Amino acid sequence: MRNYLSAECYKVFHRSYFYVTLLVCLALEGLLLWGSWLTLQWGNASIDFCSTALMIPVLLGVGMYATLLTADMVFSDQYKYNTMKNEVSYGLSRTRIYVGKLLVSLLVSLVAAAVMVGFYLLGCWVLYPHNELDQGALSLIGYTLSGALPLWFGAQAVSIFCYFHVRSSTVAAFAAVGILGVLPSVLQAFGLLFHPVFEVMRQFTPSFMLDNLKNMAFDGSYLGLCWASGLVWCAVFTAAGLALFRKKEIR
Repeated sequence: MRNYLSAECYKVFHRSYFYVTLLVCLALEGLLLWGSWLTLQWGNASIDFCSTALMIPVLLGVGMYATLLTADMVFSDQYKYNTMKNEVSYGLSRTRIYVGKLLVSLLVSLVAAAVMVGFYLLGCWVLYPHNELDQGALSLIGYTLSGALPLWFGAQAVSIFCYFHVRSSTVAAFAAVGILGVLPSVLQAFGLLFHPVFEVMRQFTPSFMLDNLKNMAFDGSYLGLCWASGLVWCAVFTAAGLALFRKKEIR
């Protein structure tokens, strides 16, 4: 497994895909920082470190959808180019292939998230005025990121599941969006039309919990619930993905 992980990491981090995507995201963050800085220069006294840094808890859902990109980086259209067939024919176990790609995609996501959050917070710290609210803002950011991490893990497991079991990468991406983004709305509608249990189920989806994290500031029990829910999503989709992949015919 160690050699396989090393090979997958080498492949991902030696492709321009990862770096170009990361540069685009950093450029968009830079644009957001520049826009806030301009409004500060034009006399908007409400712009400070606290108000700008707290965009991070608001945008946690972006990290959930970013897992589609990191899964795609690792999976690399393997059905299209028949490289998956080569890995299986070479004698690699399907468990090693599946778990290895999931672990590498999680690593890529963590690296990208650390760079993006670090860049944005550093920009906020340097560009905007500070006050006594800074400590509270940093604490809230730490709390929400702690809760978001396992939910992102769950979303990454969903994305890898879709890429492994749908031959077209484009369709796989749409399938992952359907599970992560559309399913909560379907559950909400079913809760209104049929039974409240569907609404309860919706409240444990990554999308709902990421949106709700900022409203549950410093609630340790909700943080634990995020970890439990995220790890369950990760475990369920990993187990289902492994079971199906072991039986899948690779053509």
